[in-house]
Amino acid sequence: MVIGWSRGALNAPGARVSIRFFRTIVMTEHESAWLAHQRARWMRPDAERWIRPDAARFLKPGIKLADAFPTLVRKYRPDQPRIPAGQPGGGRWTDDWGSAPAALSDLIKPIPAATADDLANLREVGGGRRGGGSVGDVFPGASARQQSLLDQAMARSSSALAQIRQYDPDWKPRESNLTRPGSIDGAIAEAEARARESEAHLDRLRSGIGGNLGPPLDPPRESLPSMRPFDGQGWINAYRTIYNEPNLFGEPMWRPDNGTVAAAEIDGKLYFGVNSGSPGYGEADRFEADGWRWSLVNKYPDIMRTDNIGQRPNDALYHAEATILMRAARDQSSLLADRSIDIQVDREICNSCKAVLPKLALELGNPYVRYIEVDTGMTSVMRNGSWLLWRQK
Repeated sequence: MVIGWSRGALNAPGARVSIRFFRTIVMTEHESAWLAHQRARWMRPDAERWIRPDAARFLKPGIKLADAFPTLVRKYRPDQPRIPAGQPGGGRWTDDWGSAPAALSDLIKPIPAATADDLANLREVGGGRRGGGSVGDVFPGASARQQSLLDQAMARSSSALAQIRQYDPDWKPRESNLTRPGSIDGAIAEAEARARESEAHLDRLRSGIGGNLGPPLDPPRESLPSMRPFDGQGWINAYRTIYNEPNLFGEPMWRPDNGTVAAAEIDGKLYFGVNSGSPGYGEADRFEADGWRWSLVNKYPDIMRTDNIGQRPNDALYHAEATILMRAARDQSSLLADRSIDIQVDREICNSCKAVLPKLALELGNPYVRYIEVDTGMTSVMRNGSWLLWRQK
């Protein structure tokens, strides 16, 4: 049915009343529904995670944080207790009328030591994805086929390298040459070449030089390099290849000696960290680093720079070593508590990170974190707000 309007009908008193009613009632209801739809459409379901920890300082005096950000307070109140580890739902926030907060020592489980069974587990890495999504989460735009090929190639090199390092811990595959920068196909090609080279070296170790079935290998070392195989350098190469836009001559614009990339696998999921200004570092990363900078400055004024917060050592919060921790904590429901994490980086850890990283990790759940510098072979370990080991082999 089509309704026509004439100029006279529009000027009639009853029509004007109806139009005003339509605008004030019908249009208002329609506008409210439209706004609600837009909010649901564009707002992230975890939007409260993007509110900076010191949000209260931006509110007018007299306004409570609970009134402005009720979701934030409900989910992430710093004084809200958690269920102790070892119990059902351990690590989750409890209601105000629940049990009292447990001591920090009660919330941390002992870190399991490597056992003889781990060596057998190193050989159980098959094709495809391991423990859930990885490539598609950090390399948007990759097709399912590309994701599968890259995961399979990296699984092969990870398995071979983990076994090689039981007998020849200093051997490394040749460095990536980035012949096809800015391309996931280039990353796949380099990952496959890395896997073939590692598998060939493993075969030489097993059969002797020249394939003449030489003397058997020595027993593997007792201490394993990781609880599960992970080729951090290979994943770093893949990240740099995919995020490296080529110049007019097809050469990589993001040089290998520029910036830092960190890589880790936590609970079967792949994480990367880069320093600010590097490809892949977003506004969300900067926003969260800003928030933690304010929080750590207020809590640790003896360590952080308070007069000029943009200088060292506060800059560590914008480094790859810190970015990967913040991204992982943001993605985990109980922060990083009870975690034992190996993080591989392609640069030396700086003095700013030496001062700030242990305090940041303590605020993120106090995980046991081991940083491994793939170029130098140096290892640093932190727990309980301090370094247990600093840059040693």
